[in-house]
Amino acid sequence: MSRTPFCLTVLVLLASGWAACQRSPTEPAGLSAQDATYYVAAEESGADNERCDGRAPSNQGNGRCPFRDFSSPRTLQLLASASGVRVSIRRGTYVLMQGLDINGAGTSEAGRVVLEAYQSEPVVLDGRNAPRELLVVSGRYVTVQGLTLQNAGGYNLEVRGGQQVVIEGNRFLANRASDSLKGDGGAADVVVRNNDFSQWDSQAIDLTAVSRWRIERNRFHDPSGAGANAIGVKFGSRDVTIADNEFTNTQGLSLGGVSSAHGNAFEAFNVVAVRNTFRNVPGFAATLYSCSGCRFQDNEVDGAGGGLRLVGAATSGVSGCAGGCQPSRDVTASGNRLRNLVGGREGPANVFWAVEATEREGLAPSSNTYCESVNGAARFWLAGDYVRFEEWVRAVPTDVSSAVAARTDQGCAG
Repeated sequence: MSRTPFCLTVLVLLASGWAACQRSPTEPAGLSAQDATYYVAAEESGADNERCDGRAPSNQGNGRCPFRDFSSPRTLQLLASASGVRVSIRRGTYVLMQGLDINGAGTSEAGRVVLEAYQSEPVVLDGRNAPRELLVVSGRYVTVQGLTLQNAGGYNLEVRGGQQVVIEGNRFLANRASDSLKGDGGAADVVVRNNDFSQWDSQAIDLTAVSRWRIERNRFHDPSGAGANAIGVKFGSRDVTIADNEFTNTQGLSLGGVSSAHGNAFEAFNVVAVRNTFRNVPGFAATLYSCSGCRFQDNEVDGAGGGLRLVGAATSGVSGCAGGCQPSRDVTASGNRLRNLVGGREGPANVFWAVEATEREGLAPSSNTYCESVNGAARFWLAGDYVRFEEWVRAVPTDVSSAVAARTDQGCAG
């Protein structure tokens, strides 16, 4: 068997070691797309996109220092097709003239990728109205947390077909047009938790063709767009839970709605709104259009134009379901308290329900408390006529367990 001469082996090892010593620690080949934490720090002295390796939150010398911003292809690609990678951003405002793609390639929690604020430092990602999407999330096992997102040309954040996604503890501010957070492309198993939404243009959250989303413990308030809704769910979306949120100084929920062509019979399926608080909502707290098996339960509505409204094509126009969208079916509403319904553009005060003739199949409200502003003022709009509670329960008998009460009664006060 032939042997490599000893002297040649030594020369090869020496040459290899010399090459390793000469290689810059910050060459692009040195970046790993697996199991790494990188830091970006615009205000840190010595931070640099090319001369630093990005592996330390502060400048430690000899190339071990944070990246500066997201203006380099090198930093823009940190979370592209990544697994187990964390990008931690230090305090400052970062202008994204090009949107940032976050694509998770992990197959389990161990491979989750994270874009976050470093140790809760204040971090602003600002699009200056340039990129259509400020952040685009796709792939699997992705978390975005602790950031302020503002001034996208369209969406501040889009979940485009992503799965096992967590959007948590962020602040969503102004966007130039459209929705602040968009879910589409079959995005599934997404949690949107403990975020603050304000200054949006169209809707704070718009969901189209998604499934298994949980939107919980968020605050929605003070949009910039006239008539802007807080949350819209349509285009065949299903199994969405909207729980324990606060809605203030904004339009309410749109469960189902007019959309472009798709292959579903309904605009929305199994959307649940539970334990939310609505205050100073100019229109109805919730409007349902072609919503199958949807539920409004244990919500507090205090100050709204009206309670719940079920509309169809006669009022809102024809939508894009294959063969035409079916009317809402099997809608339930229970355990809600509705008070201070002031009317306005949507109609007179004290309108707790507004139901078109086509929308009554399977409608089953029960155990609600309807608080009148003035005794005897409760109204229920049914197929073109305003009726009193006694007439309402004859038409919708499940609601006989509900009660109409004066605003000063124990069940309505406080």
